[in-house]
This record gives sequence, structure tokens and C-alpha cells, in this order.
Amino acid sequence: MNQARAQFAAASPDQQQAMMKQAEAALNQAKAAASQASDQYSANEMQIGKMEDQINAQAQAADLSGVFSTAQKDADNLATTLQNALTNTQFSPPQGKTGRLAFLQGLANSNGTPTLDDLQRLWYVIQHEMTAQGQVVSYQAPVVQANNKSVVSKVTRVGPFTATSEGRFLQYLPDLNTLSVLPRELPGNFRSILADFQDTHQGYARAVIDSSGTGALIGLYINRPTWLQRIQLGQGVGYVIIAVGVIGAILFFFQIFRLIAARMAVNKQLKDLNNPRNDNPLGRVLLAFKGDPDRIEEEADIAELRITEQVLREEPRLERFQSYLRLAVASGPLLGLIGTVVGMIETFQTITDTGSADPRLMATGIGHAMIATVLGLGVAIPLLFGNALLKSLSDSIVQILDKQSSGMLAERIEQQQSKGGAGKAKERRGGTA
Repeated sequence: MNQARAQFAAASPDQQQAMMKQAEAALNQAKAAASQASDQYSANEMQIGKMEDQINAQAQAADLSGVFSTAQKDADNLATTLQNALTNTQFSPPQGKTGRLAFLQGLANSNGTPTLDDLQRLWYVIQHEMTAQGQVVSYQAPVVQANNKSVVSKVTRVGPFTATSEGRFLQYLPDLNTLSVLPRELPGNFRSILADFQDTHQGYARAVIDSSGTGALIGLYINRPTWLQRIQLGQGVGYVIIAVGVIGAILFFFQIFRLIAARMAVNKQLKDLNNPRNDNPLGRVLLAFKGDPDRIEEEADIAELRITEQVLREEPRLERFQSYLRLAVASGPLLGLIGTVVGMIETFQTITDTGSADPRLMATGIGHAMIATVLGLGVAIPLLFGNALLKSLSDSIVQILDKQSSGMLAERIEQQQSKGGAGKAKERRGGTA
């Protein structure tokens, strides 16, 4: 363009005049073509309007009541489907038109004959929704946070099933036509799947979906009571069962550590039987037998009694708290049975007061009964295994004590017999002399 202006400026006045006339002729030709195109466009618009009027007139004259009735039923069914559809948060109403949900409800409740525009838009909304439900897309949408403030965030929608934002699952609020964070987090395995899904940008990836399309399945996880709420449902009996279990667990861990330490000390003492120590059960038994040199000449029966006495002193220390654990194992299910009976009484009382067997009214009493039973079994079973473990460890230590005491007793008898035989031989030698 700069070169053309420079050429025009460098031309002579006659050449400039000729170029000006040439440009004006081209401009007039373009205006004429534009005017002709505008007239043609107007004529086409008029022709289209006449044809649409003719089609509408023919449709009204023809027997198309079945087609119109089907269109209204489809509009009603689609409006019901879209009432809770996640796709509503992605698509805004077309400019100058009502939203698709309002359009469908108006078409379904209309008493007049649908126009061609109505039928075309109905087809478009159906096709658009079918396409959207098969997509995994991300878009910007307002999300209501836990503090009830709405923040525009990046939302990832998996078809009509679930919506997520910033590593959290969202729920759709139909009345407000917006998304909101869940009041409670879903289980950890769901969140790990979501984290992997958000890190995947191509190919296939696992995703968490709510196949109901309305958030009903996710709602089951949200409304599921926590362990604390379940324990509170057990009421007083549940607290008693838990107290029994906690005391039993404390005693079990206290005694298991003592038995492990005692077993290690006994194993260490077995490697050095000639030097008994007072820090382990076996060492105390050895000291009771070998601690006093004057006892070497004692009879075997007396030595056996002393050994048995010391072993009997050690057994209560080794079997400490096992009686309580056996009591807790037996009392746990019985306390749970008491809670079950109380819960069933509450259930029958509810039926009597309301005169109805509605499961929702009986759920509290039945829950009380079941939770008490579960708590009783949950306390009894671990303590049963714990008591068996303590019993096994204590019996193994007592067995070592019995074995070593029997060995020492046998050694004492052999010593006595050898001394007795030597004395008799000496007497025989003296008599012969």
C-alpha cells in the first residue's frame, strides 16, 4: 500500500486523474454488487418465511397430533432427566432464549401446537445432551465451598455421573443449579483413584462414577455413620463393653511385654546354669535349690518340696491377668446380649407407640441391638487370642522351670546314691580289716 501511494504521488496529474477514475469505477461496481446481494438476501428471507408459514399451516391442517404428543412426552421425560443432570452446570442458556430446562418444561406443559422451531430445538437439546453425557470434559464453574462461599473453579465432569474439582468430589444442587463440595470426604481408596485420574492426560484411566446419575450412591457413603457415631448408638452398654475391652487390652500388652522379657532372661539363664541370677524365674528356682551350700546334704524329698514351692511362686507372676482376660472373653458377648435385648425392647416400644412397622422408625432400636452385639464380639475375639498367646508364653516358661527342676532333682538323687554307695563300700572295707 505504501508503494501504491508513492507511485500515485510520483505520477503526473493526468495519470493521477486516470487512476482516480479507475478506483471510483471499481467502487461503484462493488456497491452495485452489494446492493444486488442485499436485495437477493431479503428476497430469500421472504421466501423462507413464506415456506415456514406454509409448513406450519400444513402441519396444523394435517393430522399430526401423534407427533406433537410424542414430542411433548419426550420433552417431559428429558426435563425430568435434566432436573438433576450435572451437564446443567456446563451449558448456559442461548442468548435471547430461555434455558433448556425451562424450554422443555414449557413444551411439555403447553396446550398449543408446537412450532417448527420448537421441534428443531427439542431435537437439538436431545442430541446435545446425548453427546455431552459421553464426554469427559473440564470447564470453569462456580463451586460452593465448605464455608458456603461460591468460588469459580476448574471442574472435571465424567459424563453424567460425577464431578470433581481440586482433588475433591462434588455434588449437584438442582435447586441452585450449582455444584458443592461434599459435606464429608469419601473413603481413601476413592480419593486415590481420583488422584490418579487427575494425573492422567491421555489414554484410559480408572474413575469413580455414581451410576445412579443423581448422587444417590455417593450419598450412601456420605450418610454412612462414623465409628464414633456407631459407638454412641450402642449407648451405656456399649461404653461398658468398650471399657472392659480397653482394660483387657492394657493388661494384655503389659503382661505380654513382661513375659517376653522373662522368656529372654530365661533363655539367657539357660546358657549359664552354673551362675543363677535373681532377675529371672529360672534363676530364682536355681537359687532356691543351690543358693545355700548347707543344703547339699538335704534329702531329695526336701529338695523337691523347695523346688516345687519356688515354681509355685513363679506361676502366679507368669499367669498374671489371664483370669481377667478369660472373664472379659466370657462377659463381652453376654454384655452384647444385654444391649441386644435393650435394643429390641426399644424397637417394640416404638412399634407400640406409633402403631407402625416402618423400618425407618425401628432403625434406631435395631441399630442399638446390633451395635451392642458387634462390640461384645469385637472385644471378646481379640482378647481370646490375646489370652491364648499369654497362656502359651507362660506355659512355655513354666515348662522350662519344671524341666530344669526335674533335672536338678535327678542330679541330687544321683549324688545321694553315689555317696550312699561309697559309704557302704567304706564300711565293708573297715569290717574286713
